[in-house]
Amino acid sequence: MVPVNKNMKIPGYSTIRLLLDDGIGLLELNSPPSNAMNMEFFMEFASALNFISSCQEFRALIISGHGRHYSSGADVPVLLKVIHENAVTDKRGKLLSIPAFLSKNYESFLLLESFSIPVISAIRGVCLGSALELALFSHFRLCGEEAVFGLPEASFNLAPGLGGIYKLCSISGQAFALERVLKGSTFNAEDALKYRIVDKVVPKKILLPTAYDFAREVMQDFKVQKRGLYVKKYLL
Repeated sequence: MVPVNKNMKIPGYSTIRLLLDDGIGLLELNSPPSNAMNMEFFMEFASALNFISSCQEFRALIISGHGRHYSSGADVPVLLKVIHENAVTDKRGKLLSIPAFLSKNYESFLLLESFSIPVISAIRGVCLGSALELALFSHFRLCGEEAVFGLPEASFNLAPGLGGIYKLCSISGQAFALERVLKGSTFNAEDALKYRIVDKVVPKKILLPTAYDFAREVMQDFKVQKRGLYVKKYLL
């Protein structure tokens, strides 16, 4: 894969890989084997989104994970350490404000959702915690038959902090969303399709080709308001 504009330099990152081929960008989470999201990832992810939004060469974006998995989500020990170091509390230990980095990470997901180009998450393997939240902010979601989803934050005495509760409620309904958030339990591709979390389930070997084919179709006249029409026309 090479840039359409040969003079355009795509930045290099440590935790992600960004490619461009014939107008379709591939943003690959690249910290195998589980592609866990650490602080460096979120900084690089924000940088990559700003770069993509400034380049007219990108006409669609596919987000996927390198290797077997989309992502296991946040690196929990690191996340807890950074929260404890940056949280503002009163004398009784009551939290007064959330750490600024959480707000910045959420803003990155909102920026992704606001893109005027189609954003497609191609999910294989595990897609947990903040990784599922990231996928929920994509315009479209495809997954392999073996994919596993979940918001397991409750098992760490945490709550999804990047918009996942709101997005899951709006997509799948409050009953399903609250049960999954409170129990922290995982669910499979079949349930993800049933509750509209993904738009199509395919064999994992053809997941990326399917995502590219779909991107070529929808990027021609993409309007986020027509999301449902694209799904019906090209994915069902």
